[in-house]
Amino acid sequence: MKTAVFCFSDAGAALALRLRELPLTGSCEIHAAERLAEQYGFVPHGKISEDMGPLFSENDALIFVGACGIAVRMIAPHLRSKTEDPAVLVLDDRRRFVIPILSGHIGGANELARTAAEALGAVPVITTATDGAGRFSCDAWASSHGCAISSMEAAKAVSAAILTGDVPLSSEFPLPESLPAGLVPGDSGPLGVKIGVRTEEPYEKTLRLIPKIAVLGIGCRKGISEEAVKTAVEETLRENGIDVRAVSAVASVDLKRNEAGLLAYARSIGARTVFYTAEELSAVPGEFTESEFVKKTVGVGSVCERAAALAAGGDSSSLTVKKTAREGVGIGPGTFDGMTAAAAEALEGAEIIVGYTAYCDLVKPYFPEKEYLSTPMTQEIGRCRLALEKAAGGKRVAVICSGDAGIYGMASPILELAPEYGVEVKVVPGVTAASSGAALLGSPLTADFAVVSLSDLLTPWETIEKRLEAAAAGDFVTAIYNPASRKRADYLEKACEIFLKHRSPGTVCGVARNIGREGEETALMTLAELKDHAADMFTTVFIGNSETRIIGGRMVTPRGYRHD
Repeated sequence: MKTAVFCFSDAGAALALRLRELPLTGSCEIHAAERLAEQYGFVPHGKISEDMGPLFSENDALIFVGACGIAVRMIAPHLRSKTEDPAVLVLDDRRRFVIPILSGHIGGANELARTAAEALGAVPVITTATDGAGRFSCDAWASSHGCAISSMEAAKAVSAAILTGDVPLSSEFPLPESLPAGLVPGDSGPLGVKIGVRTEEPYEKTLRLIPKIAVLGIGCRKGISEEAVKTAVEETLRENGIDVRAVSAVASVDLKRNEAGLLAYARSIGARTVFYTAEELSAVPGEFTESEFVKKTVGVGSVCERAAALAAGGDSSSLTVKKTAREGVGIGPGTFDGMTAAAAEALEGAEIIVGYTAYCDLVKPYFPEKEYLSTPMTQEIGRCRLALEKAAGGKRVAVICSGDAGIYGMASPILELAPEYGVEVKVVPGVTAASSGAALLGSPLTADFAVVSLSDLLTPWETIEKRLEAAAAGDFVTAIYNPASRKRADYLEKACEIFLKHRSPGTVCGVARNIGREGEETALMTLAELKDHAADMFTTVFIGNSETRIIGGRMVTPRGYRHD
């Protein structure tokens, strides 16, 4: 803890010296005007208020020995938020009262005031409502137990509710027999508190208090970027329902000690880093996912799992999530006649075909003799690593995805991860839904066009909105992938509302569903009608530009050639 103490009189200077002797203030520096500074050996200031900015941001606590008004005027220009501001206390120079005036809970000012008052024989003046009422304070508890707070809005709502009644509490850990006043055990309701590292929210409005107890084990290629680490880690955590704010440490082999991207990511999430020798990792007991390629490279066959287990002080049984990792062939719609000749040739030459379960089922009838390895949706990185492990072991492997491997497909993660395994990758193109769907409808993409996915799994909705806005304003014909799902039932409606700001309600639109598969269907409609259309993840949507027409029952965007 780093503390700055400010005094303005001789009596205040004596009390400041007493405060510096107390262990509660940690590293303590006393600041005063020049006369007092010279007399007592303090840090001198001509005018303390002029230097308050850096002092406010660099210290964990500020203690003013003097009037509350002085403290308020000095700190007011520098206030940021209750999650960032330091603890601020005021003591009168006769040491009768200790008053926390800022960051009473999260910053620990209330607790610091109580401890200081007890040491000085003073009275702590605590004014926060939950403390005054003797009720549970969620932000104070989170601060004292090293927990992150999922939402300050939810924390505020919980605090208000606790003042008038009891709030249900659920936990991923055993609860004590006696809970603090204001909390009762419960797993449902309109509002509640949950303690744990997982992102599930049992209440209609859930305040999650997240202990920093998770350890990340990471093995990575040389020169990996911070963004690549972030993407791999946070996709894995999201797939397994673990909040990144629960991560306390990032562990790896000592060869990665100076890996800039790894170190930068650990800093960005406030996690410490710990590195082990190959010998230390090899000595960790248990069963781990081993790789001969990794063993040849760093001296131990499993880095991420062994490092995580060792940093957590356990063996393989302590792993919550096993090793997760990410060539690529686009199979078009999935039927044999919808594949490019190159894709069919690649699959024919492969020993193992790896892909999403549904895509493997599409190609099995045409290549029944192959070995198939499949994973569910959202396990893309794991699927890639599974394929690369097999390829590094000498197998000819094809990773399949519908459409084109380079358009919302698996080519990118495979290429990112391949250097780690020493695997050569060839990207085989396929027919993407924009092309195959457009052919079913007519010729809507003849002019300039844009392609936008409405899935916000990896791209924030705010970014998707900006791209839709740009496509609409630019009069691009627009193909929309992933227009709706059970959790995103209104996303297509939102997209249409954006286009209606720039296009006529009568703009020609079309949809194609189950392209090249059983149940294939198409429909033409206006933009106004599209807004209410029930689409799903198997639908590709086409929004025409200002020139798009229906000609002979087909959706056509004129190319602009002149006719004689």
